[in-house]
Amino acid sequence: MPASLLSSRLLLLLLTLLFSSTLHAQQQSTRPLIISPVVGPIIDGSEKARYNLFPFYSSKEFKEAAFEQSLTPDSTITLRTTLVDGRILLRPIPHYEYLNTRRQIEEQAQALRPAAGASPDSVGGSYRVTLRSGSTFAGVLRATRPQELEFSTQEPEAVIIPRSQIIRMELIPKVELDDAMRHPTWGYVGNGTRVFFAPTARGLRAGEGYFQIIDLFMLGLNYGITDNVSVGILASAVPGAGLDNQLVALTPKVSYPISNKLSVGAGVLYARIPTFDSYGSSSGYGAGVAYGLLTTGSADNNFTVGLGYGFSGGRGEQGFGKSPVAVISGATRVSKRISLMSENYLITSGSGGLAGLYGMRLNWPRTTLGIGSFYVAPFEGDGVFGYIYPAYIDLSLRFGKTAQK
Repeated sequence: MPASLLSSRLLLLLLTLLFSSTLHAQQQSTRPLIISPVVGPIIDGSEKARYNLFPFYSSKEFKEAAFEQSLTPDSTITLRTTLVDGRILLRPIPHYEYLNTRRQIEEQAQALRPAAGASPDSVGGSYRVTLRSGSTFAGVLRATRPQELEFSTQEPEAVIIPRSQIIRMELIPKVELDDAMRHPTWGYVGNGTRVFFAPTARGLRAGEGYFQIIDLFMLGLNYGITDNVSVGILASAVPGAGLDNQLVALTPKVSYPISNKLSVGAGVLYARIPTFDSYGSSSGYGAGVAYGLLTTGSADNNFTVGLGYGFSGGRGEQGFGKSPVAVISGATRVSKRISLMSENYLITSGSGGLAGLYGMRLNWPRTTLGIGSFYVAPFEGDGVFGYIYPAYIDLSLRFGKTAQK
C-alpha cells in the first residue's frame, strides 16, 4: 500500500475518532430536566396555552420546548425551543424563573381539577366551567377528546371547548345544575339547609359545616357527618352570665333526597333551659321540639312545609304537647349576592296565631349575612304587630367541603 494512501487513511481515522469524541463530549455536556410530571420532558403548544407559559414566544410560532441543564459547575438552565418553521432557540433561564414556572404549572393544574377531586374527564358530571376569556358557563360533560371537551347546556347545540381554553372546572351537584345554567357566575353559597333560624329538609353534605353568630349573643356550629346526617350545637353567650346560666341546645337532623327537587327530613332541637330560684341559684330543665319537614326546590330557590311538636322534661307539664306548630318557609335567590327569605309559624295551641321572620340574606362564597324583621299576628287580641328594623342578624361562616361528588 502506498505510503500516501496509508497516511490519508490514518488521518481520516484520527479525524473520525476526534469528531466522535468531540460529539460525545458535547452530548454529555447537558442533561434534560423535567420541570413537572404534569407536562413531562416536552412542553407542546396546548400545554403552553393551558398553563400560560413562555409569553415571550408567540403561540403561532411555538411548536415545543424542553429544559436542559449544563453539566458544568455553573449548572446553567436553558430553555430549548423549537419553532414551527424548524428554528431552534436557546434561552438561558435563571434558577428562580425555573422554579416560578414550575409553581405556575402546578398551581394551574390544581385549579383545573374539580373542587370535589374528581377527574375533569368524568363524563356525565355537572360542571361550572371558567374559560381563559373570562366567561363562565355550566353544563353536563358529554364527551372527552384529547384536545377538547364537549358539554350539553341550555343551548340547542353541543358546546365544544378546547382544553387549552379552560382555566377551571368546578364539579357541582346535579340538583344545582338548573340554577347554575341560568346564572353560571353566581357560584355556590351553601346547600340551602335552613332559612333564617328554621331548618329545611335539605342536609349538609359530608364534611361541610358552618359557624353562626345570631344577634351577637347566640353561637351555633353545624357539621355534616354524612350526606344524610348532620349534628349541631347552639349556645347563648350572654355577657356576665356563667356557664351554668347559658342556654345550650343540640340540633341533630336527618335528611333524605327523594329526587333532585324533593327532600324529606326530621330532627330535634333539644335545649337545656336555665332557671333561677329565689336565692339566685341556677338550675335547668330540658325542653325542645321534634319536627318533620318536606322541601322542594334547590339550594338557591326552595319552599318548605313542616310540623313540630314541643316537649318538656322539666317543670310543669311534661311530655309532648297536644297541638303542633306548623312552619312554612321559603327562599329565592334574586341576584349573585341577595336572597329573599321568609319563615312563618302557625301556632295552634291556645288562642293561636301567626309569627315569623322576613328579610334577606347577603351571599359570598363562604360567608352569608342574614338580616330579618319579625311579626306576630295573634288570632285573638290586639291584632297584627311587627318590626321593620333588623331584629334578627345572622352571620354564618362556611367551612370544609363545598361541592358534591
